[in-house]
Amino acid sequence: MATALPATRAALDAALHAAIVADADRLMGLCARMLGNEADAADALQEAWLRAWRNRDAFRGDGPAGAWLRAIVVRECLRSLRWRAWTRLLPLSARDDDLAAATTPAEGGLDAARVRTLVARLPPRQRVAFNLRHEEGLTVPEIAAAMGLSTETVKTHLDRALGRLRSDLGGRDG
Repeated sequence: MATALPATRAALDAALHAAIVADADRLMGLCARMLGNEADAADALQEAWLRAWRNRDAFRGDGPAGAWLRAIVVRECLRSLRWRAWTRLLPLSARDDDLAAATTPAEGGLDAARVRTLVARLPPRQRVAFNLRHEEGLTVPEIAAAMGLSTETVKTHLDRALGRLRSDLGGRDG
């Protein structure tokens, strides 16, 4: 359902602020699942909110402010993942030892922990699509809008993510 665009700048600011407050915990959880740790998640979420605030005039009001914010948050997390991958290619870059430790499964660990570990190892777009679908409960068209992709591309990312997870889970202890 379309939301009417606020008539004044003050109304737009109030609507955006209300959306940020209402979705803060859910978006923080999404960022943490995408990025693998709370510190990076907090940084990405703060950066996304700053981008949203600076570009609030771009909000057309043709959908809920929360969906617009979620799309910005997803793009910011993807930027963070790309930056992380790029810095690991640099010869003198510091490795994120905390992330490596967090993504190393413990022997005999819980299945949920193992799945989280495997999801964290998915390529960035597959991980984002998987989290938005299975953790946030979004539909394929909603994921496509949030990620700026076609629905067919989202379906491909979801299919590949599930295939990889099934293969990894089937190949380890059953």
